[in-house]
Amino acid sequence: MFYIITICGAATLIALCNFFADGVLTLGAFGYMMLITFAGVVAVIAVDGILAFVARRMPEKWFSPEAKLFTVAKWEHKLYRKTKINTWKKYVPELGCFTGFHKDKMREPDSSEYIGRFLLESNYGVLGHVLGAFLGFLIMLLPFLRPLAIALPIAIVNFVLSMLPTLILRYNTPALRKIYRRNLLREEREALGEKEDK
Repeated sequence: MFYIITICGAATLIALCNFFADGVLTLGAFGYMMLITFAGVVAVIAVDGILAFVARRMPEKWFSPEAKLFTVAKWEHKLYRKTKINTWKKYVPELGCFTGFHKDKMREPDSSEYIGRFLLESNYGVLGHVLGAFLGFLIMLLPFLRPLAIALPIAIVNFVLSMLPTLILRYNTPALRKIYRRNLLREEREALGEKEDK
């Protein structure tokens, strides 16, 4: 809900600023400004969606639970903690409905297979959100959006809203990896124990 309110509020503000800047204060002019602003929002959402789709088509091995590309340094993790991430992350929507795997909470914390999938989906999510955040600025190439007055503000809002889930996913990665490794060790010991019993 927070994201919907933010997107609608930002779009309305962008349209209003451009409406008053034009100086043609008619209902038709306002409607037109709202229309092209809405078109810009749809365009950036489309860019985000296409990039997320492209990211999901990349080889799964690049996004494995231990992939170096998605390692989070200690300083980075501390930085996220300083943003008080645990107080605001509840306002960021979890979009697991699009992949069939929800990441809002751990449902099988004792399973290495489950935590491995959790990390895999998180890594895919990080790449998708980062691509959307930066390449969302491509909407500035659409001239009908007024590159600086409409497209740029929309792209900036998209950048912020795309980076917030990225921070959450990155923040959760170190803890998930610890759980993943611990589960793997326990499962290996259990498998060895079963072999010895036989």
